Parts: sequence; structure tokens; C-alpha cells
Amino acid sequence: MPENQKKLVIIGLGTGGMHTIRAAQKKDRSIDITVIERRSYDMFSPCGLPYAVGKRIEDFEALKHTVPSTRRLHKLLSHEATEINRETKTVTVKDLETGMEKKLPYDKLVIATGSHPRVLRIPGAEKLIGKGIHVVSNPENARRLQEAAEKSKRAFIIGGGAVGLEIGAALKELGLEVGITKKSLPPFPNSLDPDMGEKIIEFVDKCGCNLFFGLGIDSINGTDHVESVTVDGETIPTDIVVMAVGVQPEISLAEKAGLRIEKGAVWTDERMQTSDPDIYALGECALTYSGIDKTPMKIDLATTAYKQAVVGGANAAGGDERYLGTFGTFVSFVGDLEVASTGFNTETAMDHGFQVVSGRANLTNKPDYMPGATEVSVKIIVDIASGRVLGGQAVGEEGAAWRVNMIALAVMQGMTIEEFSKVELAYCPAVSELYDPLQASVDVALRRLEIARKKN
Repeated sequence: MPENQKKLVIIGLGTGGMHTIRAAQKKDRSIDITVIERRSYDMFSPCGLPYAVGKRIEDFEALKHTVPSTRRLHKLLSHEATEINRETKTVTVKDLETGMEKKLPYDKLVIATGSHPRVLRIPGAEKLIGKGIHVVSNPENARRLQEAAEKSKRAFIIGGGAVGLEIGAALKELGLEVGITKKSLPPFPNSLDPDMGEKIIEFVDKCGCNLFFGLGIDSINGTDHVESVTVDGETIPTDIVVMAVGVQPEISLAEKAGLRIEKGAVWTDERMQTSDPDIYALGECALTYSGIDKTPMKIDLATTAYKQAVVGGANAAGGDERYLGTFGTFVSFVGDLEVASTGFNTETAMDHGFQVVSGRANLTNKPDYMPGATEVSVKIIVDIASGRVLGGQAVGEEGAAWRVNMIALAVMQGMTIEEFSKVELAYCPAVSELYDPLQASVDVALRRLEIARKKN
């Protein structure tokens, strides 16, 4: 290796790690990259796991991907980074197969260690982990859940977010009786307003799942295996429990290295730099900020990790890119229902000091006379003072995602609702309605904004 060749070390080969490689190589084709990954294989698509459990994807192996090694890209699979020495600029790496350790020098380091599933500390949980209690975070534990489901009749999901509802729908498709509990009443409370969450509750209820939203779980019961759960004093028999209550950032390495930690994650700036200018962090382990008002924020989305990696990877290779911040744009597919959101919902906007109005429309996604016409509900959130679009939500069996993507562009560009109302949308009866539900929600918001301003 030439003496002046830059050495980049990446810890973690998930979405963030992979796109860090691509961004760094694009910026500097001569850079020497070493990536460290605990798995024995390169990477996988975590968002596909619920659909593999429900057999919409036939084989878990289809979710795995290989990143080809090259002369300047070295993969250390089945290896674990155990220590970062910032003074000597080295990473201690352990071979998980042989136990041998070595030190890797770096010029720049990227931490993309991701997260691990949260497990609620409730009576019975610790004792029955692996004995009927499952988490879904990789192909291996997702496959174990599927195998257990094929031998079971009943399952109970703890958590009503994207993973919980997607897994619940998948297990229902496998023929199990499914119960879902969630401590707060509306699903997706950080993304959707309660009125939009009701659309999801109605759909999941029609699918035959038993919902226990707004109720806390008291315990998980069993001796050698899960036998039941107790929810708000009621004991409910079950063979399987799935913990789907979110994730915790994997920050142990960064914390041990003395990097700045805030809100349980690794602090980063707009360049994705940590408190050490030679170390970057991105993805689920990193704390960044909202693209709307620059307040600290952490969003656990693959799209967020990708955008951060494009910035962090380029900068680690000598670039000067800036991250615009996260807007939390996402879509979940629950059974056959698209659930999408971007930016702030009403409660979050008010928590951030905005006074808002909203517009909502429930209309079909194409003319009634067209086969397959189905209702989609669209909502848009607007700041009263500036008229700026702050967020939006959509729920429907078809077309929710693209409408939210349009709103996401308005949020990112800081468009006012008046400006957004002038956007021209494509129309054809086979795919859309002339007066689109998105345009209808914008018009409702405009009327409410005018009324609110007159009152003020």
C-alpha cells in the first residue's frame, strides 16, 4: 500500500456501512477500505423480514446480499471490533472463529454499528427469552419465529409500530390467532395523528387480529415455555410472544472510546462527524437533527442511514458534504394497507413550538368506475404563521406512499401550502383521480389556514 494512501475503517456492514463504501469510493477511488462485520455473511435487508416470515418472500436467503471484495476493499466477516484507540488511531478487532486479535490503523473511521432489539423488563420476560419469546432483527431469529409459528396456533405481539403490525399481519397470514397489545392508544404515535391511526386499527381489526391498544402488559407466563400473557389483568393463552417494542442504539464502542453521547446515541454534526473529527457515525447508532427545525432527532430508517452514509462516506474520503437532517419519511405495509408519513405530525409540531392547522381528505385513489378503486386518506400539516408545510400522512390500500413522497418534497424544500397547491399532478383514470385526494387535503388545509389567520 502506498504510504500516502488513505485508510478508512468501517465498523458495521448494514445499509449505512454499504453506502459508506460506495460514497467513499466515488469520492476517492484510491482509498483503502476495511469493513468489520460480526456476521459470517455480508448483509441483509431487515425491512423484508416480516414478509419472509409470512412467506410473501419464499426464502430468507433472498434477503441476503454480497458486497464484492476488491483490491482496495477488504471485508473482515465473523470479526468484532472490541476497542477504538483514538490516540493511536487503531481499532482492535477479534476474529470470532479463532479468537485471534489484531489492530487496524485508520486515517478515518466510520461507526455504523446499528442497534439491537429492546426487550421489556416485565415479569417472565427474562426467564422465557428463547422459550417462546421472539424478536425479529435478522434472518436467523426471523426464521426461528416462522418455524415456531408453523407448530403453533396462537401468537401475541407486544408493540403496535411498523414491525409489530407487519409481523402480526404475517402471522395471521400463516393461520395463527393473533393478539396485539400497545401501551399507547394510537398506532405509530410519533408519525400519525390519532384520527389517521384509527384507519389502521379498523383495517387490522377487519383482518381478524385481536387488538389490546391502550393497555399495558402485566406479565408473560409459563414454566419451561410461554403459555399465556396477562394484559390489564386478563390472562390470554398464547404459544408465541413477539417483542416488537423498538430498538436501542449500539453505542458501547463509541462510549468506551469517549465520544460524545446524547440521548442514548452518538452525537454527530451536519458532516456526520462525531466529537472526534476523524470519526464519523451514522444510521441507528447516531443522533442527528430534524431537517425541519434542526432540533436533535434520531430516526431508525434505512433511508435515513442511506442519506447519512452518502454524506459521511464522502467526507471520510476527503469530501465536504452536508446532511440536510432527517424528515422521517417512511411507509409500512401492514397486510395490504400502506401506511406512510413524513415530517411532523400535529402533536410533534406543537411540541416544537408550531401552531398548526391540518387538512384531511378521504377519497378514492381513482374514479369509482375504474376496477380497483379504493379509498385513500391523506392529511397535511401546516404552520399557521408561515404557511409552511410541516408534514403529512396517508393511509390506504394503494397510493399512500407516493402521495407522502410528494409531501416530503414540499417539507424538505420549505414550501408553503400556497406554493404546494400549485403543483400539477398526473392524471389518468387507470391510475389516479382528476381531483386527487392529495389536492383535496391541500385545499382543506388552505381553507383552515385562512380561517385561523382571520381569528388571529
